[in-house]
Order: sequence, then structure tokens, then C-alpha cells
Amino acid sequence: MTAMPAIPLSVGASRVVRGVRVPHVCGDPALSEDRDHELRARIVTTALNALTTPVSTPTLFEPDQTVLEEVAR
Repeated sequence: MTAMPAIPLSVGASRVVRGVRVPHVCGDPALSEDRDHELRARIVTTALNALTTPVSTPTLFEPDQTVLEEVAR
């Protein structure tokens, strides 16, 4: 899980899950408790799905973009 997916993808990591920000990869303390929980749940669910998905090349797994875009605001 990383906020900078280009780095692990460039070195050949097989599965990369996009996080939110460098200091808070899996969550955002600026969000309300409920929204932060929803964000963390989506990222962790994406990571679990990545583990069970067969891949043959480095692959980036994206959590729900809507949540990540709201966090970026």
C-alpha cells in the first residue's frame, strides 16, 4: 500500500494498492470518524482483493476513486 505507486511499480512489485497520502496511507485524520472508517475499509478491502487476484505483471489496484477524490479536496 502506497501513496506513491510509481515507485513500487517501477521496481516490479506484483501488487500495489494506492493509499491516500504519505503520512496517512490508510486513512485521513482530517475526515470525520465515519468517513475515515469508510475510507480505511475501502482501502483494506481493495488490498484483500489484490491478494486474491492472479497477476502476471506489476498491477495497481485502486480503491474507490470517489472516496480518494473527496479526501484530496
